[in-house]
Amino acid sequence: MITDIHCHLESVEPENIALFIGGGNKIGAVSMTLESAQQLLILKRQYPDAIELFLGVHPEATTDETMIKAVIALIHQHRDLLSGIGEIGVPFFYLDDKTTTEKQQLKRQGAQLMARFVAIAADYNLPVNLHVVEDDIELALPILQQYGVEGALFHWYEGTAIQLARLHQQGHFISVSPWIFVDDHYWQFVQTIPLSMVLVESDAPCQYNGKKGDPSMIVDVVAALAKHHQISVDDLTAVLALNTRKYLRK
Repeated sequence: MITDIHCHLESVEPENIALFIGGGNKIGAVSMTLESAQQLLILKRQYPDAIELFLGVHPEATTDETMIKAVIALIHQHRDLLSGIGEIGVPFFYLDDKTTTEKQQLKRQGAQLMARFVAIAADYNLPVNLHVVEDDIELALPILQQYGVEGALFHWYEGTAIQLARLHQQGHFISVSPWIFVDDHYWQFVQTIPLSMVLVESDAPCQYNGKKGDPSMIVDVVAALAKHHQISVDDLTAVLALNTRKYLRK
């Protein structure tokens, strides 16, 4: 059994969901908007034991206060169905055309929104599934510390050796994506992540070499990691299962 811990499941073909779950695997489904949160709630009811449900507002999504409050209301309303809060974090990718001052302001605003959801996670003792890129851990880590949230997941994170050491020392997790087959720099970074903090993800439907992402892609990720660490796929699967249970607090 393998868990794809970060997937935009509402955008995955139903037959692929059924096939992956039918193989005894699980999926961590993260919301981006109110619409995706509502769609994921339907899927959670369809696969109650196989979906780990995370609700939140993606920092790169177009949103407003009405939608934010509506997603927060869903979190409170469906607390018993949730495994965590996410996808939340700090905006990064849509800021390329902004000035330095604009970027700083938008990142601060994003961090403030992240803090609202982290506070909810702390109240309910739930893990968080984070969109935090590179140096933005300088904004994210103080928020986690402020609310006492430990064992956060930094999905698809890539940074410096010093940043990786900080995340490791503070007991956080990093999920590894199929991007290892696309970007050698990312793969080199992944090889330095201590196994005790590794989870795996598809981030479906993100594309890899022009192919639409799918939960089944994490099988090859696990195989590549096992080969690098010179252990069997079964042994690595057991490590990942332990890490996932720790992350989900199960």
